[in-house]
This record gives sequence, C-alpha cells and structure tokens, in this order.
Amino acid sequence: MIEKIDLRALKVGDTLPSVNTGPISRHTIGLYAAGSADFNPIHTDSDFAKDKAGLPDVIVHGMFVMSYLAKIATNTVTPEAIKRIQTQFRAMTNVKDDLTCKGVVEKIEQTEQGKIAVVNVSASRGDGSVVATGEIDILLS
Repeated sequence: MIEKIDLRALKVGDTLPSVNTGPISRHTIGLYAAGSADFNPIHTDSDFAKDKAGLPDVIVHGMFVMSYLAKIATNTVTPEAIKRIQTQFRAMTNVKDDLTCKGVVEKIEQTEQGKIAVVNVSASRGDGSVVATGEIDILLS
C-alpha cells in the first residue's frame, strides 16, 4: 500500500508507515535469486545450507531484506527524494521469518542538496529480534 506523506510537514520523531514482509517463503527467495542473479546455495539449496554451511535451512538474501527497508521510503515519497540508503545486517533472516520494517525521523539537516530528513530504519522478527538497521536520507526541499 502506498501512503504518500507531506514532506513539508515531516519532523523529528515522526514515523513512516511500516512495511510487513509476511512469512518469507522459499518460492519468494527463489524469485529474488532469479531477479538478482544471486544463486548462492545458502539461499537456494536446503541440503547445501544444512549439510555444508551448518544452517538450519536456506537464509534470505541480505539485499532482499534491504529492499524491504527501502520500501519504507518508496511507499511514502517519490524515488527522486531518496538520496541515500545505508544498511547494517545484524542477524540472518530465515525462511518463514515475518519481518516488520519501521522508520523514524532521527534528524533534519540542511545540506548542499537541500533539507534532508535522516530516517532510522530497522527490520525485526515477531519476537523483536532485529535483523537489519540503517538510515535512509530523504530530500525534503
């Protein structure tokens, strides 16, 4: 769902509409692998992930998780307003994980580009454990 916001009214402490992934399936991971051409077997081969990598099952691509963090911004502003996306991965995301991605305006600063809102973003599982954090810079003016 796209919920555009009035950038002129954005202030420190405001939250952007959250994004929920729903349970991430092997099928969805496979579609992402095909679209990104990243067929690393820890993402696509359960036997390899379990037997060779020692994982409980395949894991979700980090960039797939990052795309959901980016969706916090792309659901609310035009793509041209997004000036920077930076992510740190904190934990592996597993098949069937259901992530909630949230964003909160940390600061608003004047730059050479114009007024920028720095939005802290995070992706967490239902149990509250965080799998990724980061920042998204949104041009306000």
